[in-house]
Amino acid sequence: MIASLAVVIAAPALAAVPGGGSGGSEEQQMETKDATAGKDAAAGKDAAAGKDAAAGKDAAAGKDAAAGKDAAAGKDAAAGKDATAGKDATAGKDEAASKEEVRTLAEEIRRLKLEIGLRDVEYQSFAGMGPAASKVYFAPKGLSIGGYGEFTYRNVADHASLDQSDLLRAVLYAGYRFDPHIVFNSEIEFEHAGREVSVEFAYLDFLFTDAVRLRVGNVLVPIGFINQMHEPAFFNGVFRPDVERFLIPTTWSENGVGIHGEVAGLRYKAFLLNGLDVFRDAGSEPVEAASWLRESRTGGAEALAATPAGIVNLEYATGPATVGGAVYYGRADQRRIPGVRADVFLGEVHGQVAWRGVTARVLGVVGTLGDAAAVNAHLVNGTGGVGLAPDEGLGSRVQGGYAEVAYDVLSLVAPGGASSLAPFARVERYDLNARVPAGFVRNGAVDRTVVTAGLTYKPIPTVVVKADWQRRDPRTGDATDQLNLGAGFVF
Repeated sequence: MIASLAVVIAAPALAAVPGGGSGGSEEQQMETKDATAGKDAAAGKDAAAGKDAAAGKDAAAGKDAAAGKDAAAGKDAAAGKDATAGKDATAGKDEAASKEEVRTLAEEIRRLKLEIGLRDVEYQSFAGMGPAASKVYFAPKGLSIGGYGEFTYRNVADHASLDQSDLLRAVLYAGYRFDPHIVFNSEIEFEHAGREVSVEFAYLDFLFTDAVRLRVGNVLVPIGFINQMHEPAFFNGVFRPDVERFLIPTTWSENGVGIHGEVAGLRYKAFLLNGLDVFRDAGSEPVEAASWLRESRTGGAEALAATPAGIVNLEYATGPATVGGAVYYGRADQRRIPGVRADVFLGEVHGQVAWRGVTARVLGVVGTLGDAAAVNAHLVNGTGGVGLAPDEGLGSRVQGGYAEVAYDVLSLVAPGGASSLAPFARVERYDLNARVPAGFVRNGAVDRTVVTAGLTYKPIPTVVVKADWQRRDPRTGDATDQLNLGAGFVF
């Protein structure tokens, strides 16, 4: 294209030369041709040079283009690398966040486990049992730990040799809820600073419905107030009532099986139990008139099971009032002595009202021992003689009862508060020789009136401090006065 442009530019120049054209001489034409040829050559050379220059320019441009392409490619590669690095960095950030979430979740699980293991005591009674003993029934699943303890001091007027301080009880409840329908519960007791160790109960409960539950194992005998609810924060007085120690031998447990439940406010229990064993070797605490059949309890330890027993307990609660009773019947001889049939009957009724800071309760009990003369004739007294002395024989009939009233004075100044201060008074009347078999005489020393008055202070519902004055007045013999102090706790 550059060569053609040179020819077009040269043509007018030739036309302007003098003598030019076809009408010039041959010499002139030749000169003109040579000049034209030289010009053309020059033009061609220039054109070639231009072409070469153009080519060089184009080459340079291509090189530049290639370099630009390479630069762009490098830039793109760098950008890709940067993008990949950014993506990797983002992925790393996400991974770190995930690990942090796992750590947070693990910490939350650990905290929940601690809370489940150390949850607060549920101050509720299940089926008439103490609140601490009932903890396992309110647990969602797994292990429950509870317990209680009692420290006591007594000062007997005019009898300093009888003054005593005692770590009376340290108790551990251990229960396990396998699922919503199967529960294991137990009480292990250390008495007198561990001098005596026993299992107070250990059983399985199968909770089919509220109306029907099956219990099997070593069970508390459902009778009276204290035998099932004997935790110190839930009864008045440093010591348990005499009536519920000697007529009802609290704490009383036997091996057995039975059903229990609740229907429309009526709570029932019906158990088949191992019978008492009146001829068992009770060691330093023999069966005697002063405690009737208390030392005949087997506690479920290698207990003879030749003669069974049964108990039915009914209790109805409505509003602030509860009324109930129990009937126990069985043989206490375990067929140890041929021809002796020691049938035991024990029946009680009780009632309680708790209303606006006032708590009042009453209980009455009667018991009988069959073949009492033969039983007494085969019992060995504490001096080593055979048969009980005429004034030490077991009564063929016992009877007694008590009434108690308490009032929480803090309910006046701080109603609904956690603390309570309750003055109380209790009067007991019982006779362990209400009737005796032929050949024995009534012992007036076991026909007693007991008056107890004192204070029960709870800074919180699970800790109690107690103080009371107590007077025992037998029908024959001297009355005794004593001051009792105590402290207790449940958890």
